[in-house]
Amino acid sequence: MNLQSFRGVRLAPQQRLPVRRAVSHRCVVRAAMAGGAAGEDPYQVLGIPRNADYNAIQRAYRKKVVEAVGNDAEKLRIEAAHSSIMMSALTSRLQGNTSVDKNVLYADRARFFPWRPRLFFAEKNVIIYAGVAQAVLLAWALLSPATAGTQPVVWSAIAGAVANIFKQNRINPPPARGMEMSAEERSQGGKNIMRGAFLAFLATFGGCFAFYTAPDAIASALGRVLPLWFYEGQAMLLAIGSCLVNWAVTAAYR
Repeated sequence: MNLQSFRGVRLAPQQRLPVRRAVSHRCVVRAAMAGGAAGEDPYQVLGIPRNADYNAIQRAYRKKVVEAVGNDAEKLRIEAAHSSIMMSALTSRLQGNTSVDKNVLYADRARFFPWRPRLFFAEKNVIIYAGVAQAVLLAWALLSPATAGTQPVVWSAIAGAVANIFKQNRINPPPARGMEMSAEERSQGGKNIMRGAFLAFLATFGGCFAFYTAPDAIASALGRVLPLWFYEGQAMLLAIGSCLVNWAVTAAYR
């Protein structure tokens, strides 16, 4: 019988295998920590400039983690670089440096309403394509109000959802098929779809509320009657609000 004792009785091969794996894992961890401790520039590890904002840091970090799947040492190196940048920003906050991106400065604080829209300007081509799509729908509503009805509002929401989903995939790219990935990484594509649809719904609701529902409610509360054209042009006003706000959200929020 092979029993382990403090005197060092020899273990059977099948009993030594877990120890070897544990030692190997510790070596990988130590190697990664040693690489980070050797003065390696964390910005070079992530491939970003020193003036990169929070969103650029997060995009580069996620991309590098996906590329490092299966390489424990490289993944730990990336994690160390990301942590170093965040800790450096937090240290700057404690020293009173207000020039650091506020998303990095307060990364250690819990966020209220994490699904709320946040300011983030889209790429130029996304802004242009989204603007063209919403302009076409708005022209349809204005030029053919009798036949268009509320259809431009529905299609404006759909166009907004598509544009926002595309934008979300650019910000948080889902991992490629066939790669090893965690459960959280596998769900990234679904999260992007839900986020894009949520932003489009919020924009459509906000536009319709601001351009028709709110003025009508305020007039009723004050005992006033709005001009006849306001009520006759309900579909057009809803389309104007939906198209404008959907484009604005796609262009400036994530």
